[in-house]
Amino acid sequence: MAIGLEGHFGTPDISYMRAALDTLAGANVPIWLTEVDVTHSNQSKHLEDILREAHSHPAVQGIVIFGVWNPKGCFSRMCLTDVNFKNLPTGDVVDKLISEWRTHNVAATTDADGLHRAELFHGEYKITINHPSSNSSSVRSLTVDSASQNNNVLTVMV
Repeated sequence: MAIGLEGHFGTPDISYMRAALDTLAGANVPIWLTEVDVTHSNQSKHLEDILREAHSHPAVQGIVIFGVWNPKGCFSRMCLTDVNFKNLPTGDVVDKLISEWRTHNVAATTDADGLHRAELFHGEYKITINHPSSNSSSVRSLTVDSASQNNNVLTVMV
């Protein structure tokens, strides 16, 4: 059971998108954005905004882009490559975000009370944590996803 949302955008209203996702998340089932495309002339910027918003929402479990390739040229409203499979600006955005959203190494320094707050996308993290009054560090792994039962809080004694 999930909610599937076709994502055909002109000029996106990211605040409205966030509010709609928040409302639908109340159903407590995964949300998938499908057929994501943008018709606005500034496709690559708007596509990046849409993908970042969707990816950062805890209820969104998947994103499917609607970009159909055809030997004669772009067959849909938004293409990621040209006829020779060379990235267009929208394809560059997708490649950049996929690379950015892979597993990350993160370094963090706590405050004097040993606390550090970070906002992270879904994914796997290897976190090196330092305390300002200590010469030691600790390395921990953290998975951020909607299925995590620990409220995505990592407790470490440094």
